[in-house]
Amino acid sequence: MKLIMKKYRNFLIIMIISMLVGGILGGFSKKISKVNLAFGENMSSFLFKAFFVMSVIIIIYLVITIIYIKSNYMNVDLDNTPKVLNRKVTNAILLCTIEAIIGLTWDAIVINKIFDNGPIYLILFPTIFIFIAVSLLTTTIKYFNYLNPNRKMNLFENGAEKKYFDKLDDGEKWVTYICSYTTFNKMQLVYTVALVVSMLLSMFIKVSMAVPIVIGAIWIIQNLVYSLESRKYEE
Repeated sequence: MKLIMKKYRNFLIIMIISMLVGGILGGFSKKISKVNLAFGENMSSFLFKAFFVMSVIIIIYLVITIIYIKSNYMNVDLDNTPKVLNRKVTNAILLCTIEAIIGLTWDAIVINKIFDNGPIYLILFPTIFIFIAVSLLTTTIKYFNYLNPNRKMNLFENGAEKKYFDKLDDGEKWVTYICSYTTFNKMQLVYTVALVVSMLLSMFIKVSMAVPIVIGAIWIIQNLVYSLESRKYEE
């Protein structure tokens, strides 16, 4: 029993704090209901500007980074690639991926606005940023493959992730295992916090029921995938 309590201590603490905060806010629900924190019709405009600024900053950083990589990658010893250059390449790949995700999220918001009689040309902005991110990612992958000839990546082939993973040595695979499991555990906490935050926000502003449903569904799917995969290795 003590081992179980210790293992789930952080989760239990978060749940207890969440229930206490929820109870306190619930007790003051009448006063809270008088507080108006909603953005109203300006919410979509605020999000559009926020995503635009984030995308511009990321793209500028990526262009500067890729210019640096292009200026240095041909002059390195492939048996002793500088850590700075390797890190620049991996950071560029990560940021290209993040920008693509931001673009898709932005697209979803803009499409929602269009259905509310917003101008249809707004969809061009996130779409352009997505194409830029994919183009920069393709360029970065080219530099990555030059610096890592023994584990080249091809994002557009079937099973690209698995094929890349198979090319890693035992040490790199072990790091991937540790990072993947750590990510799984951290995301358990993220989903908990996200559900609690959505619940608390619903006391102040209008929050669509789809928000907690989607968070809960993704959380369940993650656990199901992990459980089903782990059963494959049971004797």
